[in-house]
Amino acid sequence: MGKSTIMFIASAICLFSLIGITQATEESDNYQFILEGIVYCDPCRAEFKTNLSEPLADVRVGMQCRNPETEKVTITVTASTNSTGYYHMLIEGDHENEICETYLIKSPREDCSEIPDEGHARESSRVTLTNNNGIAGKYRESNALFFLTKTVAPECEQEFKEMEYIPELKDINQA
Repeated sequence: MGKSTIMFIASAICLFSLIGITQATEESDNYQFILEGIVYCDPCRAEFKTNLSEPLADVRVGMQCRNPETEKVTITVTASTNSTGYYHMLIEGDHENEICETYLIKSPREDCSEIPDEGHARESSRVTLTNNNGIAGKYRESNALFFLTKTVAPECEQEFKEMEYIPELKDINQA
């Protein structure tokens, strides 16, 4: 084979490689934001992450933006968590004047499926989906979301002692 044939083949390989890379990034390039987060199971019903918390796979998570004045929903996106409890969503558009929140939809685990809704615990997390606020880049992260177990795991007492955390009396009575 001559040098020109080898150069032609090498050029073709490079060209097709670049086309593949371009197509692979096109999907995320078409979206303004990539929203990421984690979902875990709280076996201590502490409403915060402990050493006993476990990431949850196959959880359905949603993200919704709405106009704060009219309450009209402008976008809804859903995703599922992977084996390590992480999810990512591709979000179209800038949502500067909207309230955007991630929320739990469904847990695959029967023993860890309660969505917190009392006190300071919320079943959702607000996210900022605009470029007009000083946050650079397209990646955004939601606060961790969690499901509660129906009962407190026995190991939690020792976990709380090691953390030097004393739950409020109402927390103990509700557990």
